[in-house]
Order: sequence, then C-alpha cells, then structure tokens
Amino acid sequence: MRAALVIVNYNTMADLRKCLESAREMPGEVETLVVDNGSTDGSREMVKGEFPDARLIDNPGNPGYSSACNRGIAATERPYVFILNSDVEFLEGGLETVLDHMDADPGIGALGPMVLNSDGSVQMSCRLFPSMLESVVHGFLGEAWPDNPLTRAYQMKDLCRDEPCEVDWVSGAAMLLRREAALEVGGFDEAYFMYVEDVDFCWRLRRAGYRVVYDPSMRLLHHIGRTSSQQSVRMLYHHHRSMFIFFRKRYRGWRGALLMPVVAAGLAARFVLSLLIGRIRSGRERKGKA
Repeated sequence: MRAALVIVNYNTMADLRKCLESAREMPGEVETLVVDNGSTDGSREMVKGEFPDARLIDNPGNPGYSSACNRGIAATERPYVFILNSDVEFLEGGLETVLDHMDADPGIGALGPMVLNSDGSVQMSCRLFPSMLESVVHGFLGEAWPDNPLTRAYQMKDLCRDEPCEVDWVSGAAMLLRREAALEVGGFDEAYFMYVEDVDFCWRLRRAGYRVVYDPSMRLLHHIGRTSSQQSVRMLYHHHRSMFIFFRKRYRGWRGALLMPVVAAGLAARFVLSLLIGRIRSGRERKGKA
C-alpha cells in the first residue's frame, strides 16, 4: 500500500458518497481518509455508516482547506498522499501508473492527473505561475475575453495534454504528492483558508528543488465549485484574500513595498467587479425562471 487518499469535505455529503464509491472501484489497495471540516449535513454519519473502511478525521469547526490537507498528511505514513476534493470521481485505473512515475523519479514533489469537467471537457488544472501583468489581464478580462493571449499562456491552453510534462503548479482538487517532500516544505500554508494554497505549495516545492508534473495517465472527474458555491460571497472574499497573501510572499523587499499597495487596490477592485457580475447573473437567472 503506497498511497493514501485524503478527501477533504465540508457539507457535500452526496458528492462525498460518489467520491468514496468511485474510490472503492479503483484497482489496487489504498488507505482512505476523509478529513471533515465540521460538516452539519450528515456527512460524518454517512462515512461511518456506509464506508467503514475509510478513516474519518474530524477537523473541528471549519479551519479551511489547507488545515484539512495537513491533518490528512500527518495522519498517514504512506509515502504518497493524494489530496482530493470531495466532488471528485475516479473514472478508471491509472493510480498505479502515476505512482510508478513518481517512484521512478524522486525529483517529483507533486503530480497532477488529467482532470475533466462534469461534461467531459478538459479542466485547466495545470498552469504557470502568473506574472503581475498576466494576473491583471486574466483577473479583469478572463471572463469577458477568456481566449486573450495572456490568459491562454497562464492556463497553458496550448499545452499538449496527452503526454506527461513539467508545469509550475497543479490543482489542489486532485494533487498526488510525495509525503516526504510535503513535510520538508512545511505542508500547506494554513494562512490560506481556501484557494491559492495549491499555487503556494507548488511554488515552495519548486523553490526546494522538487519538480511538479502533469500526467494524463490517470483521469478524474471534478464537479467544480460544489463547496464554494454554498457561500459564494464569503468564498469570493477568501479567493481574493488568498491571492494577496501569495503575491505578498512572492514579491518581497523593495519590489514588494512598491507593488503591494497596487496589488491590494487591484484585488479590491476585482472583488467589487466580481460581486457586481455575480448579482447581474443572479438577476438574469431569476428573470429567466419567472
């Protein structure tokens, strides 16, 4: 048994059940841990009653995604830990293949499989670390003009996704990591409540000399945004807060002193713009249902 599945859950009982059911169908033997961030929807009772082979770890309250990941990493001694959202489903085999890939290359600190959307389209789950210019353009124009050159570059839309390759970071919704490397860099930074913790983690892995790779030998389905949609305004706030934390860590010294006020103002503007766009969409949806 080389790997542990660490599934992070918060009030997504139906999705969690599907995730655990699909994990049961995977060939090979794994340790399954569910780290629950204070769910009140019956998730914990469901795990205990329907999946006795899964180990339930209660994370009191809801201290965030990073905290749950760290609890899972600490609770196993398996050499590989597969961090997973509860809204992920395993589609087929492939776990042994990506584990063999990591066995053969000790320089890999984290690996991301091919992640598909609910409709079967490919999710942009591996990306580059964005430059300041790419962040501004993607942040303000990404929705209105999703195919702009800087967004394409940041999301690696031109990448051939049929072959393994090195990337800057992979999505924390499905991240296979080398436990030894994770412990070496201090795990996930718990300053991030949700969002961008995966970017930060891969950034620190790469600074420590490890590589991050994408490997399509394994495919997963990710029903994106099930947890965050429960409290959209709060999650929108945490998304922008996390972006500020990352840029503050990345740009230090005199550059940071000059850039951080600009970054803060830009993120505040983007937060307000996102709220307005969300309200406009909600209004249109309500009219459409009327």
